[in-house]
Amino acid sequence: MIYILAGDIRTGKTSALQEWVPTWDNVKGILCPDDKKDHKYLYNIETQEKFPLEVTKKSEKTISVGKFHFLEDTFKIANFLLIKTFDQYDFEFLVLDELGKLELKNEGIHMAAKYIIDNYESNDKKNLLLVVRTHLVKDVIKHYGIRSFQIVASELLP
Repeated sequence: MIYILAGDIRTGKTSALQEWVPTWDNVKGILCPDDKKDHKYLYNIETQEKFPLEVTKKSEKTISVGKFHFLEDTFKIANFLLIKTFDQYDFEFLVLDELGKLELKNEGIHMAAKYIIDNYESNDKKNLLLVVRTHLVKDVIKHYGIRSFQIVASELLP
């Protein structure tokens, strides 16, 4: 099953996932929580590794969305980790946090999201959990051609 965790900006989607992940035996993928300075970082659920993602200044090594600047190299790591995990490992849930404006412009973790969604075969043992802002859900569903899914809120994670 493809689950879409929908919620508005700053409503605790990632925080809810950080509490939810340990309740399952085999969750893999990425989260993008905030650090102590309110900058996002990439968190590999399986290895617990952290990679800097958001920086304060725009540069030739960043991708920008509004006032936010993200390191391109960290997105490359995220895409690699997600595709490798999807292809080579078993999981109950594979989490992609989050699909947003960058992914709709074929940037960010778009490469992994497209590959994974295009190659996903629904079954009860392997699930995808996509994190999407409420106002972008329809656009993400259309962009990736998702036909079968269930929308959930933070309080109702499976």
